[in-house]
Amino acid sequence: MARQKYGQNFLVDHHWQKKIVDLFDPPNGFAEIGPGKGALTRLLAERFKNFVAFEIDRSLLSHHDHQKNYKVLLMDFLKWDFCLNTKPVENFSLIGNLPYESGSAIVLRLIEHIDQVVHFVFMLQKEVVDRICASHGTRDFGSFSVLVQGQFDIESFGPVPPGAFRPAPKVQSRLLRARRKLKEKRQSSSPEYFDFVRSAFQHKRKTLKNALKGRYPELEVLLKKLGLKSNCRAEEIPLDLWPQLFIGLTRREL
Repeated sequence: MARQKYGQNFLVDHHWQKKIVDLFDPPNGFAEIGPGKGALTRLLAERFKNFVAFEIDRSLLSHHDHQKNYKVLLMDFLKWDFCLNTKPVENFSLIGNLPYESGSAIVLRLIEHIDQVVHFVFMLQKEVVDRICASHGTRDFGSFSVLVQGQFDIESFGPVPPGAFRPAPKVQSRLLRARRKLKEKRQSSSPEYFDFVRSAFQHKRKTLKNALKGRYPELEVLLKKLGLKSNCRAEEIPLDLWPQLFIGLTRREL
């Protein structure tokens, strides 16, 4: 039985189970997040060896007894230090059917460790994937879009209907595949840059000038230099202009 406190919706549709594994192509070590009863885990174990799986629910551990190709770690993935056997992981990949309640937080956690994470494939709530994949000028484009797309090349697949899960959720899902961009094409992963982007989108209906509360008197001049309107909103600014905006306003190099 799925336990609601963990937001569990087990993927039971064999087509989508196979699809998520087929999309996964780890170049090095990897982990599964939330193996649950092992539907994806068993498919992964047929193709790969020596991987780990993070499971938060002790009651599900019995589904993974006597497995040789992987090891289950009983812990909350969000508390992991990105080390295995005391060594930091490198070029690491992740896969999973993520709980709706923690999916966004998990993706953001990967961005914080972008130097270690190279690839992931996740099943997520459709709304979350739409926000991540959104283009500038659309309602869904926000800080989440900028932060993820600034680090990864992304693709989405689906939608995945509620009937593919047990219990069936009240929303649709989508698959998200991401590959880390080359270093020279990635945006900053510094806390300062993240905070700047988040503050710009904090009041999406306001102009950028008002959202930033007039902290940058040179904002209008810089916007004009970048070919943007002085009264533009954050959602109207293309992805590739955000680093230039940050540098121009904060005088900080990325």
